[in-house]
Amino acid sequence: MSALAELRDRLRALPVSSGDAPMLPRECYTSEDFFAFERMAVFARSWICIGRVEQLAKPGDYLAPLVAGERLLVARTRAGEIRAMSAVCRHRGEVIACEAGHAAGFRCPLHFWSYDLDGRLTGAPRLGAEELARLRQTVRLPEIRHEVWHGFIFVNLDAAAPALAPSLAKLEPCWQNYPEPEMSPVPPVPMANPLPWNWKVHLENFTDAYHPEFVHRGTHDFAPSHAPDGGVEFTPMAAGDNAILRSVPLLKPDGGMMAEGWGEAAMFPAIPALSARQRSRLYFAMIPPSMTLVFAPGAIAYTLISATAAAATFAASDRQTGGGWLLPAGTLALPDFAQRAAAVRAGAAKIWAQDVPVNEGMQEGKRSRYMPEGYYAPLETTLRQFNAWLLNSYLRVLQ
Repeated sequence: MSALAELRDRLRALPVSSGDAPMLPRECYTSEDFFAFERMAVFARSWICIGRVEQLAKPGDYLAPLVAGERLLVARTRAGEIRAMSAVCRHRGEVIACEAGHAAGFRCPLHFWSYDLDGRLTGAPRLGAEELARLRQTVRLPEIRHEVWHGFIFVNLDAAAPALAPSLAKLEPCWQNYPEPEMSPVPPVPMANPLPWNWKVHLENFTDAYHPEFVHRGTHDFAPSHAPDGGVEFTPMAAGDNAILRSVPLLKPDGGMMAEGWGEAAMFPAIPALSARQRSRLYFAMIPPSMTLVFAPGAIAYTLISATAAAATFAASDRQTGGGWLLPAGTLALPDFAQRAAAVRAGAAKIWAQDVPVNEGMQEGKRSRYMPEGYYAPLETTLRQFNAWLLNSYLRVLQ
C-alpha cells in the first residue's frame, strides 16, 4: 500500500491539460492495487454503457451487467420504463441473477425472496403475513442511475455524477443524418475469456492514429491517418468532456468494411442521407471507460469494454467476437445480408489479428524496469486527451 500511496503522489504532480498530459507510470497498467483504485475512482464514478434499448424490447426483458464489481439488473418494467437496480438480495446479500433473460419478476435463488420488475419486494417464504406486509412497504432493490443516449443504456453507480448527455455534446454532429428511427442493432457477442492486457492499453490502441500505417498495412490503407491532401483530424477536449473524437479520410467516398479490412467495396451500403463529408470519412469516438464507436458511411459500429483485473479486459464487437452494429432496415433486409455480415467480420478479424501482438507487447513492456517515460508524436493527440481524462478522474478522488 505504500507503493500505491507513492504512485498517487506521482499522479497528483502530473499536468492534466489535454495538450500536456504525459504517459502514465507503468504501475498504472500492472498493479492490482491500482486497478482496485481505478475500479472505485473511474468505473464506479463514470457512465458505463451496458447495452441497447432494443435488448429490453418487452416488459420482463432484463440485462445483468457487472459494473465496477457490482452485479446489476437493468429491466423493462410492466409500465414500459427501464429501471436499473442492484442485483443483491436485501435478505442476506445473495446475487439474484448473473445472466440476461426474461422474467415476470426476480427471485433470489437462496431463500426465494422475490421482487417485481421495479425492484420492490413481493414475497418472502415462511414469514408471517404481518411481517411480510411491513417488509413490502420498505424493502426494494437499490436503484442505480441510468440514462439512454441514442438508444444506448448507460448506468452510473455515483448518485452525484454530472448528467451524461451534456458531456457527449461533441459527438452530436456525428449522429446527424443517420436515420436512427429506421436503424436496428446487431448487438455484440459477449466475450467468454479476458484479453491479457490492461483496459487502458485496449482503448489507447483504438484511439491511436499513429499505428495504423505500420501495424495495419493492407487492412487500413484505405482509411489513412496521413494523406497528401489531409489526414487525421482531432477534436479538442473541453472541460467536462466524456468523449474523445478523431476522424480519418477514406480514399474514395462510400467505403467501408469488407473481407480484407477497410476498402472501396463496402459490404454495408452507404446511407444516402449522409452528407458528402460523412460519406468520405470515418469518425472514431471513445467514451471511456466502457465504449467505442466508429461512424462509417454504411453503419455505426460499437464496442463494449469492461475489466476484472489489471491485465484482464473484456471487449465485444465485430473485431473480437461478432456484431456491434447499428444498421438501416434496408441493409438488414438484403437477401445476402448474412454473407455481407460474415465478410465484415472477416475483415474486422484481420485488423484484430494485427492488433493482438502489439497489445500483448505493450502490456509486457509496461512490466519492464526499462519502461520509458515515453514521448507522444503529433498523431497521438488523442492519447494525451485520454490521459488528461484519466488524470482528472483520478484527481476527483485523490484531491
